[in-house]
Amino acid sequence: MLVVNERADAPYSEKIVAQWLRLCNVPGLAVAGGYVPGRGKRASGQEADFIVFTPNTCVCIEVKGTLSRTGGTLSCPVNGRWSMVGFEGDPVHVRGSDVNPLNQAKSAMFSLKELTASVTGAERFVSALVVVVPLNGTNVTLDKPPNRMMPKGVDILLGGRPSELFTWFQRAKFFTPVWTANRVHDMLNALSVNDSAVGLANLIAEGFAGDLTRSAVLTEGDSEPWATPSATLGPALDPWESPQAPRVYVDDYSTRGPGFAASVGSPAASEVASNRYPASNSTKVRRRGRHAPVKSFLLALAAVAALGCGIWYLLGDRSLAHQDISRQTTDLSVTQPPEPSQPPVVAPAPSKAKPMDAGSGTRPCYPFQPDC
Repeated sequence: MLVVNERADAPYSEKIVAQWLRLCNVPGLAVAGGYVPGRGKRASGQEADFIVFTPNTCVCIEVKGTLSRTGGTLSCPVNGRWSMVGFEGDPVHVRGSDVNPLNQAKSAMFSLKELTASVTGAERFVSALVVVVPLNGTNVTLDKPPNRMMPKGVDILLGGRPSELFTWFQRAKFFTPVWTANRVHDMLNALSVNDSAVGLANLIAEGFAGDLTRSAVLTEGDSEPWATPSATLGPALDPWESPQAPRVYVDDYSTRGPGFAASVGSPAASEVASNRYPASNSTKVRRRGRHAPVKSFLLALAAVAALGCGIWYLLGDRSLAHQDISRQTTDLSVTQPPEPSQPPVVAPAPSKAKPMDAGSGTRPCYPFQPDC
């Protein structure tokens, strides 16, 4: 990546990031210390540490070096001041009117977005990145909110190693190009970047498209470039769709980075689509479409049969259950005849002893004994 407009008295953290950008294998241009005009006639502008253009992105980078000599975990809330355990005050430099570095990054992002709209004639997606560079010899970790809690188009990156910055730019490398050499050259003129190394030939040598045939033809605007793959890597349209379909561009911050919301209808994309998908493939697609009614009929017939079997099974099961319940009810309703009651047992009356006859000889008789 080409880096221009560097200052000799730049802070250590900015020099580190400039060196990393220079070693980055992503084609692009980085303007160090670029002044961005403010929004509106009376608004004051501000300086961005780096304004980076790649064929796919436009990024405002704010570099913040940590102040703690011991390191630790840097807490980076969105709406509050940043803090680090064991360090009093702001662990990174913050402008007097800001709460945290995200405010400075967002204001530069929106100002540059307005400038791109006035220069290119359409609104372009501009993102903001805060790069935290730990103090030399310290170990720092980031505690930042999840992506869904971050402002759209804004991100925080720990710059402990150059690989983190390379990976961040690599996300958009294989997607639809947005910035051509002509557009970047116009933006550099609007930013008053007077450097012999930023001519059209140099920009083309850095990887920017020299004409619109290598890039998407944008007439109304663009959204996030890494939302849709580039036409150079695959077909922009489905083989059965018209390659001349109009494209609608919207500037939407609903996803993480810049990208397109629909496929490109440029002639270059149409040629790639025709080469990628020959006419025989589209014929096969149409032939397969003829059997769609038959398949639909068979699927509907199978569904009706399955439904009928289910209803038959439920009705049969209910009938068997009803018979079992009726049988159990009949068995329970039959009453047994009562057993005949037996007459009460009457205790026998005590029998009276018959008087024994005198002549029976069973007892002796004495003189003068009656009944003897």
